[in-house]
Amino acid sequence: MRPFSVICLILLTLSGCGKTPVVQTVKPAIRTIEATVSGVTSGTVRAEKVAELAFGAVGRVKTLSVKVGDTVQSGAILAEIENQDLISILDTTRRENVRRQQLRASNALAQTDLDQILRDVQMAQVAVEKSKIVAPYDGLIVEQNLEVGQLSQITAVEPLPLIKIVDLGPRYVRAEIDEVDLSRIKVGQRARVRILAIRREPFSASVRKVVQYVSSVREQDRTAEIELTIDGEDGSLPAGASADIEVIVDTHADVLSLPTRTVLGRGATRHVFVVESGRVVKRAVQIGIFNYDFTEIVSGVNASDLVVMPSEGLDLTDGMRVQLADIE
Repeated sequence: MRPFSVICLILLTLSGCGKTPVVQTVKPAIRTIEATVSGVTSGTVRAEKVAELAFGAVGRVKTLSVKVGDTVQSGAILAEIENQDLISILDTTRRENVRRQQLRASNALAQTDLDQILRDVQMAQVAVEKSKIVAPYDGLIVEQNLEVGQLSQITAVEPLPLIKIVDLGPRYVRAEIDEVDLSRIKVGQRARVRILAIRREPFSASVRKVVQYVSSVREQDRTAEIELTIDGEDGSLPAGASADIEVIVDTHADVLSLPTRTVLGRGATRHVFVVESGRVVKRAVQIGIFNYDFTEIVSGVNASDLVVMPSEGLDLTDGMRVQLADIE
């Protein structure tokens, strides 16, 4: 070993070779801590009712009375194909029905003949109804892939919905959680929902449904679905918007706590580093509930201890000499 290296090793042993690292510390504080469960991905704002509408018959589009963004009332005719011949058949069968009703009243017609015209009227009525797209409920038109003059076909699978409508009622949020958190989620638990398309501040919400089923579509990322109701929602939130959810599964008020990143280790073996007389001391701690920001400390430190905030590039070891930065 070179003389310089030997000298440095001796100096390192006695008083450190180089500058003494500066560490930031924090004192444990009393606060309320919430244990939370977050979605594995962004959830989605959904409408209670969503319908993709189409004609029940083949024909060329005659009228189109809506566009995307329109609100419509239940029963409103949104579009029609050319159906004048169908309407004429319906009018004819209705007149014939009136005539046969009169004949039957005077016993001049058999009941079977009357029954037949009643079936004809019903079939003609269905044919006319199939030539129209009618709003099934009060709603908002969110998609429209239809033009006047277009030939409407009947296929097993429409590539795009001709008209898509969502209801005007309160929205809810559907989200996925990790399967390991499924047992922690219960109906009625409070939650926070962030919909950045609307505002940065979270909405208050509650869990309304927990689906007791684990999806294995992504083999390494198995999830379960939950649904949340947003407090005071009146249908003004945009269906389809992304929503980040956070369910509060437990709350401990007025407990001793530390920033979560100061608590090291895993499982039941947790520790922190405290500063005593200018040196780092490893201290075992017992923790309670925690979240991303703060962890409840059940035992191991007290309110007067100076706990080291870990920093990138500094490996803390028991007995290391350090200098204190400003206390947070």
